[in-house]
Amino acid sequence: ATSGGARGRTTASGSGAAWGRREARSRSAFRGTRTALPAGGRQRKAAMEAEEGARGGRASPAVASAPEPGQCVFCDIIRNGKTSDGSPILHEDELCIAITDIRPAAAHHILVLPKEHLATTASLEQSHWRLVQHMLRVGMRTMERQKGSDAAPMALCKFGFHQPPFNSVDHLHLHCLCPPYRSILHSLKYKSLPWFISAEALVKKLSMQ
Repeated sequence: ATSGGARGRTTASGSGAAWGRREARSRSAFRGTRTALPAGGRQRKAAMEAEEGARGGRASPAVASAPEPGQCVFCDIIRNGKTSDGSPILHEDELCIAITDIRPAAAHHILVLPKEHLATTASLEQSHWRLVQHMLRVGMRTMERQKGSDAAPMALCKFGFHQPPFNSVDHLHLHCLCPPYRSILHSLKYKSLPWFISAEALVKKLSMQ
């Protein structure tokens, strides 16, 4: 009985030692895996951020490359220096151009286009507030020159942007409108509601980001 008990204790002790060795190896392997995961996670995160930035995502919306000819009507106008309907370019400087809207919604309807291809208001960063402010100043000066003294006063003119998904062209453009509008529907389309933001409000929003 004593010998059998000893053998039992020896076997149990041997099994316990073997189990302990396996457990130690498992813990060591687990620790190695756990240590490697954060590094791999950081690499994957960095790669995803780099890819997002390259595609013009939130990480860096301003780096989106200009579309190829024929892919963006406003880029084509800027590139060619002429409008599709032959109407004159009303203003041009190093940052933007101003043209007459091909489908005017009001008696006077001007578009100010940045030369940089920015898709929508959602593509803008804090640093773009100066560009938007410049576009507003160009729009106001061009409108005052184009509308004449017999038109509605500047206080009744509107200057703003349609917000996605309500924008018609994926190239940022400032609408400058001097009433009367073509219809009530047209006046509502450019009313400061969720789909339309005034240039002044956008400048303020960007500068406070």
